[in-house]
Amino acid sequence: MAHIVLGAYLLSGSPSYRQAGVHTYAKHLLGALSLSPLTPLPEGERNKITALLSPTALDELSTLHSPLSFRPASRTTENPFSRIFVEQIETPRVLRELNADLYHSLGFVAPLRAPCLTVVSMMDISFITQPRAHKLFNRVYLRLFSKASCRRAERVITISEHTKRDVVQHFGISPDRVDAIPLGVDHDHFKPQSPDIVTMFKAQHNIGDHAIFYLGSLEPRKNLPRLIEAFSLLTSHFPLLTSQLFIGGNLAWKYDEIFARIKQLGLQDSVKLIGRVSDDDLPKWYASCALTTYPSLYEGFGLPPLEAMACGAPVVTSNVTSLPEVVGDAGILVDPTDVNALSDALSRVLRDDDLRADMRAKSLARAHSFTWQRTAERTMESYRRVMG
Repeated sequence: MAHIVLGAYLLSGSPSYRQAGVHTYAKHLLGALSLSPLTPLPEGERNKITALLSPTALDELSTLHSPLSFRPASRTTENPFSRIFVEQIETPRVLRELNADLYHSLGFVAPLRAPCLTVVSMMDISFITQPRAHKLFNRVYLRLFSKASCRRAERVITISEHTKRDVVQHFGISPDRVDAIPLGVDHDHFKPQSPDIVTMFKAQHNIGDHAIFYLGSLEPRKNLPRLIEAFSLLTSHFPLLTSQLFIGGNLAWKYDEIFARIKQLGLQDSVKLIGRVSDDDLPKWYASCALTTYPSLYEGFGLPPLEAMACGAPVVTSNVTSLPEVVGDAGILVDPTDVNALSDALSRVLRDDDLRADMRAKSLARAHSFTWQRTAERTMESYRRVMG
C-alpha cells in the first residue's frame, strides 16, 4: 500500500482566502480524490491518502470521507511565517511519522528535506514574471523556495500549458518532468440559474439589464484600472446604454489606484465594489449580469471565467498567458493593455442580444469539458509516474 500525503496548507477556513485559486484547487482536488476509485498504486494495492492542513481548514473538508484522512498542523498556516515553519520544519517530521511514500505540495513549495518522493503543484510564477504585483517578502521567498522545490521534485504539476512553459523556462526543468493538468469546475454549484432566481436576485441587488461583472482579488495584475477606464469609454460612447460595473473580490494589495480611478472618472454611481461574494451568491451574479469580464495581465489558469461559463455567462477576457486555454473560442479575447479594444468588446456584447445568446451556448459547451474528477484522475497519473 502506498501512503500519499498532500500538503494543503494554503487551504483556509478564513473568508479572505475563499476566492483564491489555490484554495479552490486544494479543496476540490481533495474532494475529487475522496470520490475517486483511486486506481491502485502500485498494481493490486489500495492507496492511503492523508492531507496536511491548517487547523482552521478542517471545517472546509468536513463532508469528505475515506480514503482521505486529515492531520492539522500544530498552528495556523494562514500567516506566511507560520506556514514556512510548518512546511520546512514540522512537515518532514510528520512525513517520517506517517511513513509517507510520496508528498504532494498543493501550493508552490515542498519541504526541502522531505524524507520521501515529492511532487509540487505550481499555480503560476507571477512572482517572477510580474514582480511588481507581489510583496517583496513573498516574491523573494517564492522565487528561492519554489525553484528549489521544483528542481528537487520528481514531478511538477502545473495548471496550464502556459505555466508549464514558464516553469521550464525560468526554473530550468526538463518539460518531460512537468505535467500540465487543467483545473475543473463544480458543475453542481456553477450552473445556469432559473429565470425566477435571476429576476429576484437582480431586484435584490439593483442589477440592470446591461450589467458587467468582475470577480477576483483587487491587486495590480488583475488590471482593474484599465477595466474602469474601458467602462468609462463605454458609458461616454453609448450614453443611452445604462450600464453598471460590479467588482467583486477581496482587497489584496496595491489597490489604491482602483479607488482613485473611479473617483477621477466620476463613476461612483455606476461602478460598485461589492467586496467578497459568498459561494452561494456567486452563480447568481454570473447568471444575473449581462456578461463577465476578466482582463487580467497574467493568470496561471483563470477560474472566474470558467465558473462564469459554467453558469452560461458571456465572457470577455484577456488574450494572454493561460486565459485562451480556458476560454477557447467561447469568449471574446482582447489585449488587456488596450483600453479601446476592451471597451469595444464590452459594448459589442452588451448591444447585441444574438451575440450574447450565441456566447452563452458556447460557454456552457466549453465549460462542460472541465471537471475536478478529470483533474484528480490526471493527478493520480502523475503519482503513478513517480511511483513506477
